Amino acid sequence: MKPTAQTPKKQRTDEYRVVRKRLSSIKPSPENEQLYRKTANDPDIDSLAESITARGLQEPLIITSDNFIISGHRRYTAMQKIRQVVAPCRVMPIRRDEMDRDEYICLLREHNRQRRKSVVEQVREDLVDDEPDTIEYSLRSHEASKLHAADYAGLTLEIEGEKHRCAISDQKADHVKYIKQVVFKDRKDYWPLSVRAVHYALLNYRFMRNIPRELRYQNDDKSYQATSELITRLRLIGEIPWDSLSDGTRPRSREWNDNNVQGFVRREFNGLLTGYERDLLQSQTCHVEILCEKNTIYGMATSVAREYQLIISSGRGFNSIDPWKEMVDRFRNSGKKRLVVIVLSDFDPEGEMIPQVGGRTLHELGLSKSVFDIVKAGVTREQINANDLPPMNFAKESSSNHAWFVDRNNGDDAVYELEALEPHVMLTDLREVIKLILDIDAFNREVEIRNEEVSYLSHVREKANEALEGVIEELEDQDE
Repeated sequence: MKPTAQTPKKQRTDEYRVVRKRLSSIKPSPENEQLYRKTANDPDIDSLAESITARGLQEPLIITSDNFIISGHRRYTAMQKIRQVVAPCRVMPIRRDEMDRDEYICLLREHNRQRRKSVVEQVREDLVDDEPDTIEYSLRSHEASKLHAADYAGLTLEIEGEKHRCAISDQKADHVKYIKQVVFKDRKDYWPLSVRAVHYALLNYRFMRNIPRELRYQNDDKSYQATSELITRLRLIGEIPWDSLSDGTRPRSREWNDNNVQGFVRREFNGLLTGYERDLLQSQTCHVEILCEKNTIYGMATSVAREYQLIISSGRGFNSIDPWKEMVDRFRNSGKKRLVVIVLSDFDPEGEMIPQVGGRTLHELGLSKSVFDIVKAGVTREQINANDLPPMNFAKESSSNHAWFVDRNNGDDAVYELEALEPHVMLTDLREVIKLILDIDAFNREVEIRNEEVSYLSHVREKANEALEGVIEELEDQDE
């Protein structure tokens, strides 16, 4: 028997009262993925997010009384991207947990009829009216038919065997607990994290990583690999979100294309006059850049760099000469009188030597020592003392800079990683260093001018919207 979905009597969607709900209390319907593609990877979501930022949400979400989305999964994802806190919703007087699953899927379909859908999504919608026990087989057959038409069958490789990961044992309970502590509490504001950033944060906790064998968690390869493996398992079983971590050491690229001209026009239309950003540093006498020793800190420090429009780069240890040459070129092209490089590096022989090598390289590239300064914002001896940081290890005697480092620190060979600093401490200290270097009064005057200019552009954009809206509607009518 074919399932059907009926709207409750006297409760058409246009009659539901609109209420404001916290976005965190709203939940996507799991059944939505059975019908439609996952919204998180939809390339149109960014355009939709820009539209909501510029014009607000034009159509409220439709949700059940127990806060599951019936219509608006893409709008919900877009609002998450721009970190919107509250969303307008129309609430249907039904509960998802009280409905038959097939009936609920039909309800989702009926409320999403107007969506532009892929071929597979349309097939899934059509299958909702079939007998439930034939749906899964038909979907498989449809996907298989596309593969059978491919011309590359002779190039495919046979996959031998399967990968099976062990379940997480109770012996790793403490390790799991502290990983979640770092991901969901200590570093929640700095997603996506790297595995190495989680590893360094775990060093702040004293625990055994595999009871009863009493293997204390420490700064070594075995502890790091244990954390990496546990994080993978926790992500696979859904206890840690995939988007909470990323691998910044493996860049990827993609060309973004539009599905049709209407989508392109709409995206360009929504972005009209929204890309302006005044140069807030044009009144400064110094050209300032930030250099991070490692990628694990680069992501967090970028948020501060953006506040002050500073260029930030990751050296991944000792930079080659090319990034320093590019920095010199940017300084000379800026017309500024002085170059200031803010360094974030470990407190160890290599981390302390990075500013020294950088200064020598800048001089080698033709800059007089009188026109540049290198300032270390972390980790410094002052931060170590002020935050009572525990040493993470001791300087390696094999390092070519070992003797220099120990002598410089009066015989003390303890070393401290950047990640030993709590993120808010590191970023607060970085902001203070930037404020000491920049002419803050001049910077704030530029901000005031920028705000006036943005207000003017908003007025111009509103007038342009009125003129172009008719063009958009005409194109969409042609598409229909």
